[in-house]
Amino acid sequence: MKKYNFSQFTVKSVMLALALTGFTKIYAQEEKHEFSMYAGGVFSSIYYDLEGGQVDHEHGVQLGLKYSYFLNDNWSIGLGGEYQTYNSNARFDFASGSYNAVDFENDPFEFRYNMTSYRENQKLHYVNIPVTVQFETGDGITDFYITVGAKAGFAIKGEYETTIERVSTSGYYPQYNAELFGPTFMGFGSFSGVRPGKQDLETKIAWSGTLESGVKQYVGDHNSCYIGLFLDYGFNSIADSKEENVVNYPSDEIPVNLKYNSVINSSYTKDVRLIAYGIKLRYAFF
Repeated sequence: MKKYNFSQFTVKSVMLALALTGFTKIYAQEEKHEFSMYAGGVFSSIYYDLEGGQVDHEHGVQLGLKYSYFLNDNWSIGLGGEYQTYNSNARFDFASGSYNAVDFENDPFEFRYNMTSYRENQKLHYVNIPVTVQFETGDGITDFYITVGAKAGFAIKGEYETTIERVSTSGYYPQYNAELFGPTFMGFGSFSGVRPGKQDLETKIAWSGTLESGVKQYVGDHNSCYIGLFLDYGFNSIADSKEENVVNYPSDEIPVNLKYNSVINSSYTKDVRLIAYGIKLRYAFF
């Protein structure tokens, strides 16, 4: 008799536990709306090909908010807003260039320059609007999920800072068959330790695709945690313009103060895209 009661009690306990587990999951599935906050990283850079130079990709951070509407137990659509930073460094051991210009007396000449140990640090801050579709297995307290979608990114701040060990410039006047290596007030000569300081970096709207996959863990009746891997890949070039020159000769001033453009908006670069990937952590409530 005691053995029967013990077995009966055990069966009832197991059934009760399963019922509670199922109730938690069923309750979660009945909810149509999910709000979440997330953080992602670690790699987030400006990717491009740099002719004659190298690009070092740095770390960045992603912070966001998301709303999801569940169509059924497995499928949901999402809309969000996120803040994303991108960082890269460009460097040349040596670079040179030349182009036609006019001096302060409106005489045409060919401006020539050589640069040694060129370094440029670039930082971009974007606000992204992602639209996504998510599939999750919906078969337990722990689900596997995959999210795909697209993002529109809007630059809210961009800057670059340049340092150059040495810049040597000259002006070739074909009408006189003469090349001038001075005077410096005309922008011709040798300049050491060039540091123009931080300057604004203008970029275009960034369109990108996003892919994320991982595990969703339910915590109680109204909360869940996501952990996964993600990749955001830019579809378009964000270069705002394609200036031909990194060293710019201003013809409307005397003495001449040389200007230094970002390599991102120069002919040295190709396919300037935003790429981010790494681990994403998300906390959701519904």
